[in-house]
Amino acid sequence: MSESLLKHSSKIQPEHVDLIEGYLYEEAPSPWALEVNHVNGLGVLSGFFSNKEELDKHQTHITSSLGQSVQFHFSTESIYEQDWKEAYKKHFQPWSYKGVNLIPLWLKESHPVAATDISIYLDPGMAFGTGNHESTRMCLEFLIECKGDLCMDGSFIDLGCGSGILSLVAKSIGFQNVLGLDNDNDAVRISHENALLNDLKGSITFTTQDLNNLDDSIGKFNFVMANIQADVLISYADLIMSLTDENSVVVLSGILTQEIAQVLEKFRSLNKSSEFNYTTKEMGEWSAVKIYK
Repeated sequence: MSESLLKHSSKIQPEHVDLIEGYLYEEAPSPWALEVNHVNGLGVLSGFFSNKEELDKHQTHITSSLGQSVQFHFSTESIYEQDWKEAYKKHFQPWSYKGVNLIPLWLKESHPVAATDISIYLDPGMAFGTGNHESTRMCLEFLIECKGDLCMDGSFIDLGCGSGILSLVAKSIGFQNVLGLDNDNDAVRISHENALLNDLKGSITFTTQDLNNLDDSIGKFNFVMANIQADVLISYADLIMSLTDENSVVVLSGILTQEIAQVLEKFRSLNKSSEFNYTTKEMGEWSAVKIYK
């Protein structure tokens, strides 16, 4: 008989969806996943755990973090390994943009792509960093849209690399020096695993690094990516801009549309020239911005 997992779920009211999404961004990688019905705004938060002790630990953490703002009503059921794998297949579908494809690993042999396309394959068991979320898709679009630019032979840094997906795409479209940072050891491990899946092991640097202790010798980058969340972007705006040179591009994401004005105001205040050039994207309730120096 297949080994079972514990699925622990709670309905989330529309007014609490943003709080949960913010928590998941801050805690990634996480065993929790949030599904939202964009018709009625209702969400379902689900976590998958190998045993009761692990379930209790993660429930205690999320309820202690959000319990005063969000009312949870958890229920638990056992699911078998095969059911778990099939559930992921329903949600992680191939995605393409301007000749770059993100393809679940289980479709590697069956999903056709053009011979001239770039394809990135992702482990189907990863609940974060698959490119499905709007904020990640906007980052990918901004990144892919610069394919062929002069800076493509230069350097790229991803602050909060998660599964490494943005770094993998950056390397695949032409950036030579690619660095992915995350303060979570599991995220860095998963990034290395996804690099191996795409024959990019050793060509991208992934390292555990907290922004509070960023080494001054890290240098400058042609393209700085930060898909985090608005309050963190604002807090670390000076540090983010310190990683750029006079011709760099900065992409900021993980921003709720209602927060984009605050983020722009902060980064505009750091601009030393007379012009502040930027482009925004919006998907659902999320926004991203590309700043040109």
